[in-house]
Formats: sequence, C-alpha cells, structure tokens
Amino acid sequence: MVLYIIGLGLADEQDITLKGLNAVKSSSQIYLESYTSILMVHDFKQRLEELYGKEVTLAHRETVELEADSILYSASSSNVSFLVVGDPLSATTHTDLILRARTSQPPVPVKIIHNASITTAIGSSGLAGYNFGQTVSIPFWTSDWKPDSWLERIGENMRIGCHTLALGDIKVREQSIEDMSRGIVRYQPPRYMLIPQLITQLLSAAASHKVDYLDADKTLAIALCRMGSEDERILSGTLAELLAIASPSPEEARREEQEDDEDEMASEAELEARRAKRAEERAKRVYGQPLHSLVIVGARLHPLEREYASTFKVPGSKWDQVAREAYKCKE
Repeated sequence: MVLYIIGLGLADEQDITLKGLNAVKSSSQIYLESYTSILMVHDFKQRLEELYGKEVTLAHRETVELEADSILYSASSSNVSFLVVGDPLSATTHTDLILRARTSQPPVPVKIIHNASITTAIGSSGLAGYNFGQTVSIPFWTSDWKPDSWLERIGENMRIGCHTLALGDIKVREQSIEDMSRGIVRYQPPRYMLIPQLITQLLSAAASHKVDYLDADKTLAIALCRMGSEDERILSGTLAELLAIASPSPEEARREEQEDDEDEMASEAELEARRAKRAEERAKRVYGQPLHSLVIVGARLHPLEREYASTFKVPGSKWDQVAREAYKCKE
C-alpha cells in the first residue's frame, strides 16, 4: 500500500506522466492539492475525473493540515494518490505530509512521481537554468502588511550575477480578517498576482530600502505567463517597459478619471475597487490569464541568452541597449 505524491505538470490534465497516470488508476482515493497552484483550465476537476474514471477530492489547506492522519490511514490499507500541480517537491509545502507518512507506526510507503514545473519551464525564457539563483515568492501586500524579506534574496542573487525567478502570489479559499474575527466562515474570490502588481511591489520595496539593484529602466526582466498552456505568453524588456505596456494610455487615464469624477455617489472604497478592476483587465489583455511569473535578469547574462530572450521583447524595447550598457553583455 503506497501514498503516491504525483506531479501533474503545468497546464491541464494531459500533462501527467504515464507513470503518474498508472499510479492514479491503481489508487482507491485521489486527492488534488488545491492551494499552492492551479491547473490552467476552468473545469479541471471534471476533466481529471473523466481521464481517471474516478472521483477526485479537492484537498484544501485545512484538509492537508488537519486531516493528514485520515489520508495516511487510508494509505495504510490501499494506494492513495495525492496530486500536486507542477512538481510535488518544487517547494517544501508537502514535505510534512511525506515525513509524517514515513514516521508513522507502521510507516506508510511513499512514492514520489516528478513532473514539469515553473522551475523547469524557465528555460523557455532563453536563460540557462544553471545561471539562476534563489527563487522568491512575492506575497500580496495589504495596507498594513507589506513583507519584503524576499528583496534581500534578490539582492544576493544580483550580487553574484544570477537570474531570479519571482513567483506571484495566489490566494485560494482565503478569509478576510473581518470575517475571521467575527467567526464567519466565508471565502473570498480567488486572487492571482499579475505581472504589473508583481513589478510594482518589486519597485516599491526597492525604493523603500534604497537598493541599487532594481532600477526600473536598467533592470531587464522576462514575464512568463501561463507556461505550458496553449496560450502561454513570454515578454521581455526592462521592468519599466513591462509595467508601461499594461498601463492606461493618457486618453484612457483621462476618460477613467472623468468617469470617476462624475460618479458622485461612489465611495472611495468603490472607486478603488473599480480602479483595481480596470488595472486587472489591462494586465490580462497584455499578459493573459494567470498564472504569472517574472524572471529578473542577472549580470551574468550570456550573449546567447540575450539574443534568445530579445525575440520576446516588447515593441520599442531598449532590451539590447540595456544589455550592452548596463549588463556589459557583448554582441
């Protein structure tokens, strides 16, 4: 009897490996971890169940944290599959479940079946994987909570010339502080960090700490969006250029400001929500639907990396000029 920890790959139900599919078909119970990432198709649960011919149980954070004993108990008498989008061990999120299985009495055998993830898909950017340093996750900021410990990790990478993969935050089945304080079990709509917000927080943290390694006009970056899907998008440029292409034109800005001014009944909270919605729509027009990640280019940029990544540069980009002058990357 085995607990299978199975990577699903990047995009949809077709990305599972044959080894993973055989393990799923041998299992009496199938759990899909659904809080660290998502498959990039709307009806993913139904599509998985149609492929497997079996029911799939969504495993939310509380399921894994509070019901792990139940999962392990089932795996002590039959095969159980625990599905993870991407590769199951790209992050350390699921090591606790594995350790609990191995140290339970009696131990539950664990079999890990790997798959592609964003950490392998970075090769599509044209940058070499062995030139990457530490990966960082950028959490959503709030008005009173703005963690930026990841900035130091980027700085460490930049000081030795390495590229940085920055992962945008996702929020699934999250409760508001107000609801939690009142004991109301109510989940907010899912949120996924898009490229403009990711860059905005990067630059805001850099300005706050007065660092010299994230200059908007002199730092090259590559947006990796919906990697592995049929509509994946890759765009390269400076941080400022990647931010600008999803910003409103002067005409749009004037029109939106006029609309807001004319709506005298709207509260400031309603206006802020409206502005955020417009920004989200512009970001999706340029970069597509989630999931979004960003590569911050390090000083070790090789001429072949520069050339490959330049094929994705946004219109009018100074990619090559910045590579020559700021990165000293020769032709």
